[in-house]
Amino acid sequence: MKKTYILSLAWIVSFLSVLGQEKAINLNALTLEEAIKYPLTHSPKIIAQRLKEQQAAYKLSQVKLDYLPDVYVTSDLRRNIIIPSTPIPASMIDPSAPEDELMYMRFNTPWSSGAGLNVTFDIFNPQTAGLKSEQEKQLKISRLDSRIVENELRATVSQAYIDCALAQIQLDAMAADTAYYTALSRETEDLYRREKVSLADKNNAEMNYNASLARFHQAKNILHNSRINLLICLGVEPDEYNLDQLWLADDIQSLYSKMDSGKILNGENPLSQRRQDELVSLSEIRTRNAVWKYAPSLSLSGYYGANYFGKELKLGNTDRWFGNSFVALSLRIPISRSLSTAKEVSRLRIQEQLERENLRDIRNNRLGELSRELVRLETCKNTYRLKQSNMKLITQNIAAKQAQLQKGYMLESEFSSEKLREQNALQEYLQAAHDLLSAYINLEKLTKN
Repeated sequence: MKKTYILSLAWIVSFLSVLGQEKAINLNALTLEEAIKYPLTHSPKIIAQRLKEQQAAYKLSQVKLDYLPDVYVTSDLRRNIIIPSTPIPASMIDPSAPEDELMYMRFNTPWSSGAGLNVTFDIFNPQTAGLKSEQEKQLKISRLDSRIVENELRATVSQAYIDCALAQIQLDAMAADTAYYTALSRETEDLYRREKVSLADKNNAEMNYNASLARFHQAKNILHNSRINLLICLGVEPDEYNLDQLWLADDIQSLYSKMDSGKILNGENPLSQRRQDELVSLSEIRTRNAVWKYAPSLSLSGYYGANYFGKELKLGNTDRWFGNSFVALSLRIPISRSLSTAKEVSRLRIQEQLERENLRDIRNNRLGELSRELVRLETCKNTYRLKQSNMKLITQNIAAKQAQLQKGYMLESEFSSEKLREQNALQEYLQAAHDLLSAYINLEKLTKN
């Protein structure tokens, strides 16, 4: 019974620990949606930006607490080695003493101490009056920064995913191309040994094989680098295991369908413009806070405690403790500081105007960029359709030419020329797909950020 209880407890602990672990991303058959979702909680950039947002939130909480009254306790213990004395008219002690006679009076004892409760509260302090509203704006800007970083990360991951998918297609095509030229080179070598073809034909076949093999290695290197880049964007370590596990589920057509069906344009202002609006508002708050520095400060302070005086240190003797307390209302009117305040207000007003001009510049640039990206997207769509049509046509041509080659109706060199056209058509198709998908990403980022 005891053993069963221990095993059950161990199973529950292990089950809870598994539930508490972070869900790792499945790199096999990785979709675009999964690739975008995962780094939003695991990317170092996202985590760092959210920590900055937390710092701004804590700063706002700290500013709010600074408005509370400052309550503290003070105490001290003094051993007065030399007790100060001061002259006073002797008539204050002895009415019969002459008017010009002085006597000396000590104003302390060998031992003295004090303890009490202090309270200070700024009823109005122009130095801190507007800090709360200023920090609230800072927090709002920090939250907008977090959203901007998220959108930037989405675009970066999407672009890395596209690059990796296109690199995989290119490598597959180069592998098939290399396999063809490998077989052709071996066949030509055999024909040359039987003196069926010339040395030039054999060398040309070997040169074509070498060129295809070089293209294969280049494509392999491009795919390797694109996989590393994608893993880094995901926030996953780019070690050999993860590189081997990475496999994309979406191809060009599925990516095009997802991006073409997505909603791009919206009626909201982009985040960068909204952020600049907040910066303009923040500069206005700072200017208003600086103007408040012309105003006087009003503060309330109080003290409640007692002082000890005695020839010997006997703090427990209540007869030697004397009460002390006060409440004070202080008014401080700035005079010389107003000169520096005037310069500060002038500087902040210039900064306010600068932020407004930056906002106008952002709006104008966005309108221009949006117009350019819309035209570019339409151009990329047309180019992609044409290159896709060419790719289908060249594939049909290769099938027809291969049938002619097998029947002996055409030479191997003519078929090699057709294969070269196929390679060029494939490169143009992949480039058109890259430009189109990148245009979708740029347009979405532009409308959001």
